[in-house]
Amino acid sequence: MKIVGCRIHIAGSAKTDAPREELVYAHALIALVTERRAEAGASFVIQFGKEPRSGSGDDPTQPAIIFDWTVAETLGRLIESTRIQPSTENGPLIACITTEKTEKQIPPARMELWDRLIGLGAVLPQHLSGWSSGAVRRQMQAPLGDVLICLSGGEGVEHSATQYALQSKPVIPLDLQLGASCNDGRGGAAMLFEKMRAHPERFVRLDTPDLAGGLLAQIQTRGGYRPAAEVVSAIFKLLDALATPTVFYVRMLNRDLADFPDVERYFREVVDPVVRSRGYEPCEMGAVENTNAWMNPQIFESIRQAALTIVDLTGVRPNCLIELGYACGLGKRVLLTARKDTVSPFDIAPIETRSWNLVDGRVKLIAELEDYWRRNINRSPLALPPSLL
Repeated sequence: MKIVGCRIHIAGSAKTDAPREELVYAHALIALVTERRAEAGASFVIQFGKEPRSGSGDDPTQPAIIFDWTVAETLGRLIESTRIQPSTENGPLIACITTEKTEKQIPPARMELWDRLIGLGAVLPQHLSGWSSGAVRRQMQAPLGDVLICLSGGEGVEHSATQYALQSKPVIPLDLQLGASCNDGRGGAAMLFEKMRAHPERFVRLDTPDLAGGLLAQIQTRGGYRPAAEVVSAIFKLLDALATPTVFYVRMLNRDLADFPDVERYFREVVDPVVRSRGYEPCEMGAVENTNAWMNPQIFESIRQAALTIVDLTGVRPNCLIELGYACGLGKRVLLTARKDTVSPFDIAPIETRSWNLVDGRVKLIAELEDYWRRNINRSPLALPPSLL
């Protein structure tokens, strides 16, 4: 899996009386994962807010029992030392969901870091106004990330893992058990790790599935006794073995239609190169192996599994509009294209669409699509959770 542009979400927590040595080990492991992946070109999802600590909860000399600020602090240090930039090819380095509540919970000792990251343009905040539970924030976070790495925790980690799995995104739980900050859940990441060893295909999709057993054995922390650097290296081996994420094409496929040659040429000469340059593999009906006797279930399943859907509206085909609505309803990342003479339906017209004209030439069309991609890849879903307040 190409790590450049990949957005990683690291989630987890520990109970207040977790063994100090193991908690310090967890922070060191997470800091090292963050540092090395950031230097390789990754970006991140972070939940900014409170930072409860071990023991009494307010002793600044004690390690935190959540890990978000460890990720943020590591990224801030790397930016300050110019080892990484505040933005990546997919936008700001950090994506987050903010609310009035979470912003008020930022500790005074972390406010300078928060302000600095915001000032540098390193944070892409999506603000949720009004009432919002942790579950709602987690539902909104999952579309922002590409890979979930989780450590210990309880219901929150289990819910995040479910949200990522529903979108067919990789979930990598670690075996270190530190409890949960809210003392809830069924075992958090450690429980999920055992399930992953039994059914790895439910958590990750590998280019070579037979390697799963060995790769998962190597990411074990052995209760914090295995050197963090070894575990981090093993996690990277697993990340590198992940199958290339797909971009599903919703487009005109009927070769008998007059517009087909233009659409085909645009996708082969423009869309395919842009998609592959960003580490994705194109997926379209007629070009992939059939997995269902009836095409419709395979189309909808392909959209659900895809990291991104590109919908071309040329010809305004009813089936394309249905598939566009399905992708939007799932909260998927969706990019729209259309030949310049296309008249979009009323409900779609307000959404920015990359119009194209083959007379502009391949080089210009690629540059235009790349620019459109950068500006729209982090666009908020069309439908947000409702608020009663």
